[in-house]
Amino acid sequence: MSNFKKLIFLFHLVVFYILIFSCKGYKITAIKSLNINAENNIDQYEFNELELSAYRDSISSEMNRVINFSEIDMKVGCPEGLLGNFITDLSLLYIKKALKEKNINPDFCILNNGGFRSSLNKGAVHIGDVFQIMPFENYLVILEIQGDQMMRLINYIHEKSFYNGSRKSGVPVSGIKMKISSEKINRCFINTKVFDSAKKYKVLTTNYLASGGDQMDFFKDCKLIYNTELLLRDVIINYIEEIGKNNIKLNAQLDGRIQILQ
Repeated sequence: MSNFKKLIFLFHLVVFYILIFSCKGYKITAIKSLNINAENNIDQYEFNELELSAYRDSISSEMNRVINFSEIDMKVGCPEGLLGNFITDLSLLYIKKALKEKNINPDFCILNNGGFRSSLNKGAVHIGDVFQIMPFENYLVILEIQGDQMMRLINYIHEKSFYNGSRKSGVPVSGIKMKISSEKINRCFINTKVFDSAKKYKVLTTNYLASGGDQMDFFKDCKLIYNTELLLRDVIINYIEEIGKNNIKLNAQLDGRIQILQ
């Protein structure tokens, strides 16, 4: 391997290593840095091939670690999809449990299909599979939303629930049930109760969407109640692994949470 290729390999390895061990439960104890002056000859830098190989093998082993099994294939969908239902449901359950003592109880969860970059296949689920689904460093946050902002959110779901040829069609939600037609929203329930435009709701979402990402501009003026400081990817991994220890395999269903009336 040429010195230039060694340098490129080391760079990508360090970045990948940091991404992998950013998961909750892993901690980087030390990072060795190498300051390279662009004016210096790259030939003077030597890399320990055995050390790099050990890092690479360690990362590969962790990415290939099986944390559970899925009984079905899960993909994004419109107006709802198995993957979106699964991830929003587990996110809401996980955060409610984690924040129980703080008395912070989100009413519903909303994410975006564009954030899911892969499907979850039937069979063994590896840590690497979750990284493929959710490669972004998005944190889960809880916002307070009401009135006009909440109406805009509901209208956003309504608009996105009709397939337009894009895999981004559809809005993954949990804690919301809607019956809609192309012309109007017939019924909307939040946390099992009829939507009340005068009520303040707590919504669980990502920091990316909270900043207005994916055209969710209605979140920009919402009050931040709590930053969980938990990556969505970590929550997915932790939940999948936890229920696996109780011999519970992964499953999901289309339950009509977003129902289009004919």
